[in-house]
Amino acid sequence: MFSREDVSTFINQHFEPAWEMVRPVPIVRIDFGNGNVSTRTLHGNVASYVCGADGQVVDILPGIYTPAAYTTALARPRDLTAGMRLLDAERRLATLREYHQGAAQILRFAMQPRPNGNQIPQNPMPDVGKGRVELRVERVVAPPQLNQFAPAPRPRTAAELANWQPLIADTRLNESTRRLLIHDRLAAVGAVQPEQIKRWLYRDVLHADLDDPNLGLGDDFFAEIER
Repeated sequence: MFSREDVSTFINQHFEPAWEMVRPVPIVRIDFGNGNVSTRTLHGNVASYVCGADGQVVDILPGIYTPAAYTTALARPRDLTAGMRLLDAERRLATLREYHQGAAQILRFAMQPRPNGNQIPQNPMPDVGKGRVELRVERVVAPPQLNQFAPAPRPRTAAELANWQPLIADTRLNESTRRLLIHDRLAAVGAVQPEQIKRWLYRDVLHADLDDPNLGLGDDFFAEIER
């Protein structure tokens, strides 16, 4: 997504981008015998922090989005940050709280079931952690509840990836359940730096505990294969 010209242009025009790797890239090697070894990296989890000039977190986009949804989601915290530049620290903090409280209220309302069925699902796809997401995306194993996208071919081009159904589902999850958790947290904690919130974010929102050396794969990975 970040290598797409439209996304990178939007980021470079409106932000001062910086990248931090929060842990080494996981690598899996499978020995099939007779000298046949498959080695590959696992898909990681990513979070986009929108911060002010002082490094204070304004908002967070969790996970990977479709390109159009990503730039749209970045627009509001971009405008909020620009509007707070002339405010003193106390008023800036109050404005941030109001923003996150209001956004959380809107999401809760949108996620409520309605008779006509026009609402954001509270959990549009199972949020069961990095291990299961890896298994779903790669189809190493396909439990029934995660097999809804199995017939779809793997995307091979940027255009195919932008319209890939699992990515669209992850985007909905990011902009509903996960974002609600983030808005509630940022409204409660007030001024916070990325380093102060990243472990909570990866553990409780993205379900990829940075303090777990196996990132949630561990015994559950082999248990799924055995079944």
